[in-house]
Amino acid sequence: MLKVATLTVGLFALSCVPSLSETYFIAPLGAVVSGTPDGTEGLPFPSIDKAFASGKVKGGDTLLLKDGAYGAVTIKANAAFDLPVEIASQNGKSAQLDSILLAETTRNLTFRNLSVWPKNPATGEAYLIRAYSGTSNITLDGLDVRSDPDSINYMKWDSAKWEARKYSGIMLEGPRSLVTRNKLTGIRHGIMVFNDSKIVDNVVEGYNGDGLRAFSRSTVRGNRVTNCVQTDGNHADGFQSYSLEGVPVTNLVVEGNTIIEWTGVADHPLRCALQGIGLFDGPYDNLTIVNNLISATQYHGISVYGARGARIINNTVVNTLGLVGKYPYIAVHPSKQGVAPKDVLVANNIAMSIQGIASEVDRVVFRNNSLIGVPSQVFENSVAYDYRPKATSGFVDTGDASVAPSTDVSGNMRPYGPLPDRGAYELQGANAPAPAPAPVVPVATTPPTPTGGLTTTVGNTTTTTSPGGAKRIKIKPAVSTKSKTLTTRLR
Repeated sequence: MLKVATLTVGLFALSCVPSLSETYFIAPLGAVVSGTPDGTEGLPFPSIDKAFASGKVKGGDTLLLKDGAYGAVTIKANAAFDLPVEIASQNGKSAQLDSILLAETTRNLTFRNLSVWPKNPATGEAYLIRAYSGTSNITLDGLDVRSDPDSINYMKWDSAKWEARKYSGIMLEGPRSLVTRNKLTGIRHGIMVFNDSKIVDNVVEGYNGDGLRAFSRSTVRGNRVTNCVQTDGNHADGFQSYSLEGVPVTNLVVEGNTIIEWTGVADHPLRCALQGIGLFDGPYDNLTIVNNLISATQYHGISVYGARGARIINNTVVNTLGLVGKYPYIAVHPSKQGVAPKDVLVANNIAMSIQGIASEVDRVVFRNNSLIGVPSQVFENSVAYDYRPKATSGFVDTGDASVAPSTDVSGNMRPYGPLPDRGAYELQGANAPAPAPAPVVPVATTPPTPTGGLTTTVGNTTTTTSPGGAKRIKIKPAVSTKSKTLTTRLR
């Protein structure tokens, strides 16, 4: 009896051991395979879709794409897994896809180290990577995403080429998406995720729409957004979120991002006037905006309309051109429907100006904030976009320790001295490394012309309304003319 019991336990334990993960290989377009494809390196599957259709691929497996072009990739069926399946370049980023469309119930796919751009770009608007709302748990990691193979030269593009290359980068509609460590260059809109998702440590460089968008229960952290261009009537935002069909945006976190309007030559004919973090169409419930650097010239540095529970803490909002004045500002305003903000704390920030009305009744508090004055006098090197505070700025060791985050925008310890600093950076001492460098730009003498907006002053309070009404456009998917469209807002 003992032997039988032991054997039974042994068989049970063996049955509980998960099957080992496998690696399968995928051939590029036009590859010649001699024999029946079985996913081995010598007999790779002819496409990602064929690999899934084979029935061999299971959760935890990896699909390695051999060097070459794969065209427009569409995944609709046979791709819902309980564990992630990774799809990656075999070598560096040498697998090039024109676009990626994920439809139906695609679940638990990770795309890593791929190059995604249309090999032969055509005029029109489309998202290069798109997942529909029935998908979930999609991860994009380390991708090189461009609207054109030549996107690295976007500073040389004229308006006609930008208009002909209105490819946006990433839109993931399904929940629990993760977009991390990707670089998007020369595109329309950058990255857009919906609920319960994350945008972390990405670079969006050269764009003529909005850099980032996210919605409820999502986190936007550690991203760098630079160099927006103006080729149409869109008002570009570094980050934007808005109520969808009247449903409040809840538990959104925007933390540790660097948004710089422009680092190219000052007189470039297509440089835009950027709005930093634009939250115009609330309500926004339980909102966190912490440790962000916004360098822009438009009115709105960080503007929130309709906050119901918000923490706006330790942000730096500065004029890119180094000019003295009120723009850009941090603003807390009623919603467009006239509902007053409630339960809002604005603390430890530094900005060109701060707009809003404190209220004991609605618990709207402005505390320990500072105005910048002349940027060159208070920052290490504002001409080179180094916005660490000088020791003599008045921002060092003067923050409110009870609300300050434990790190700064660069991930450095906070506080470094006896008290935290105000703004996004915590001064670390003479030997501390500078932030990531950007090209030096000559300081212009006048800012770009603001686009719309109305400013009124009553007593000591200045209130600025948002420019114009929102535009609505239809964005088509990159690879399917029959798929549904999504209505998005552009300001």
